[in-house]
Amino acid sequence: MKKRYIFPSILSLSFIASLPASAQFDQSISVEGKYVPEVIRLDRINAFPRQEKFELETSPLSYDSNGVPACFGQSIYTLPAMGWRDSRLVSRQRGYLDFGMGSWLNSTLSAGYRFLQDETTSFGVRLQHNSTSLWQPNFPTHSSDNKMYRYDEAIGLYGSHLFEGKGRLEAAADYHLGIFDYYGYNPAFGPIDGYYSDQNFYKAPKQTLNDFSFRVDWRSLTSSDNISWNVGAGVRYFGYSDFYIPTLVPAPGAPLPVLGDLGKYKSTHETDINLRAGLNFPLSDKSAVGLDLNADALLYSGFKTEEPQFGGPNNIFMSTDGLLKPDSYFLASLTPYYRFAIDRLNIRIGVDIDIAANAGMPDNRYSAFHFAPDVMADYDGGGARLFLHLQGGSRLNTLASNAQLDYYQMPFVSNTRPVYSPLDGEFGVSFGPFSGFSAGLGFAFRVSKGEYTGGWYQAAINGTLYPGLITNLPISASNSQSIGDINYSKAIQGSYDLHGYSLRANIGYDLGKIFKISAHGSYQPQAGKKGYFNGLDRPRWVADITAETNPIDPLKLSLSYNYRGVRRAYIIGEYHTDRGFDESILTSRRLPDMTTLNFGASWSFSPTVALWLQVDNILNQHIEILPSLPAQGIAFAGGISLNF
Repeated sequence: MKKRYIFPSILSLSFIASLPASAQFDQSISVEGKYVPEVIRLDRINAFPRQEKFELETSPLSYDSNGVPACFGQSIYTLPAMGWRDSRLVSRQRGYLDFGMGSWLNSTLSAGYRFLQDETTSFGVRLQHNSTSLWQPNFPTHSSDNKMYRYDEAIGLYGSHLFEGKGRLEAAADYHLGIFDYYGYNPAFGPIDGYYSDQNFYKAPKQTLNDFSFRVDWRSLTSSDNISWNVGAGVRYFGYSDFYIPTLVPAPGAPLPVLGDLGKYKSTHETDINLRAGLNFPLSDKSAVGLDLNADALLYSGFKTEEPQFGGPNNIFMSTDGLLKPDSYFLASLTPYYRFAIDRLNIRIGVDIDIAANAGMPDNRYSAFHFAPDVMADYDGGGARLFLHLQGGSRLNTLASNAQLDYYQMPFVSNTRPVYSPLDGEFGVSFGPFSGFSAGLGFAFRVSKGEYTGGWYQAAINGTLYPGLITNLPISASNSQSIGDINYSKAIQGSYDLHGYSLRANIGYDLGKIFKISAHGSYQPQAGKKGYFNGLDRPRWVADITAETNPIDPLKLSLSYNYRGVRRAYIIGEYHTDRGFDESILTSRRLPDMTTLNFGASWSFSPTVALWLQVDNILNQHIEILPSLPAQGIAFAGGISLNF
């Protein structure tokens, strides 16, 4: 399954798969293309729920060529993204407003309004605010006021117009501002007498994120006897303001340096210019040939430094090999295909051809050509459905895409080498619904070359990247050079080859308003370079169970259980006191299992006004999402929802 992570709407940075009134569809649609998991809207950073609703309509999106990838940022747990045969909430009101507050001063405000909405034209605006500012982790620190501080503000404009007999033009612009700290920051040594006495040394370093995107698309009308085509363009700017690197200072009375404060540099800024097009030529009412094109030009600016001299009063602790501004590069994917339908069978046979230029570092360029299958077969037998998908290709490794995996990522990109999957396959079967019951089984297998590690930046600036590496004593002469040679950029942004499989199952029972329950689970063995990439924590077990009921018309209740078990984060290299930094080893750190139980309730006073209440993490599990990134325990929230 090929995921390009191209131009996700800023409003896709969410975990609650609920669709606002300003961005919904009343009709069911089926789209040809590559399936990309999609989250519809920006929602609460702390996973606050929206008002529970049960008026659902199904959109069987078999493959969505213009989907938006899910953003897996830092939340208490990861909720499933919108995808194939999932449901979309439908509202015919023009506007919505949802406000909520909770413990630790967690707050959220969602708003949107469609100024125009008729059969041919739509235009609207959407706003989102999420924040938390009072929670303090139970985390070793030299300060009593290192609280988690995070504000995310987003605004988006969107519009479309149907030109009768020709096609539809769509456009959208989004801006996201993020202001946060690396909470729980723990300098390894603390202030050094005679060098650092400023109390700001204790403060968690601050960060600002700017993310802007604009896109425009044209899609012609489709029919079984006419050529259809689409074309689109977009640009996305993504960048952090600051890049912090641990520095060395001479300890008073000692000839050798020790770890001091954080050096502050300008971060990497990334601009992605995207062009895409597609052409479909019907051969008959049941067959067609086509060609898809997706091209990206990545431009970089920002960080630049010189190689340090080890041991001076303000030298860089992290090796700066390869930390010069990344080269700009180009990647295009060309996918010719043939598709046909026989009775209940739909087949698409194609090949993905990737063409790259200047990608990767100068000493490790991504080769110019890569090939992967693009084959999909689906059989709908009514009560049972079978599918087989064999895909692959190149996935961009960018600041923007990696922020979806780790919001607190290293704000500098040194590894621009794309991830290549020669094979990304899945097959399975689904049954039902029969009298409300439905079920499914699946098997997925993926081979990927150059999988990004990531997820260790806060651990690096806290001096805990390699446990036991730093002590409160001056660095000894025997290992000073080894420590100076450590390249944290390679460790955090390094890549490794990975292959593995995933077994999946789901079951559900739906009695409408009376009761509804669904369960999804997967098992994927994980051991070093053998495994199936399903997040930077690579859990072996994943399970999600949700139950909902509407016992009386105004009252709606939900209960959810989420589990990510046997989690382990990986990093490139290992430190040895006798021989220094060994980059050939893949080091891992065991993370605690994530087990969360959550409850939600809402009371509707009218079709337009409702109050909601949410209790997250009822079991009060203190979870480390990624190394040095703890999550809140039990959290309460409540608010009001308006539709107008």
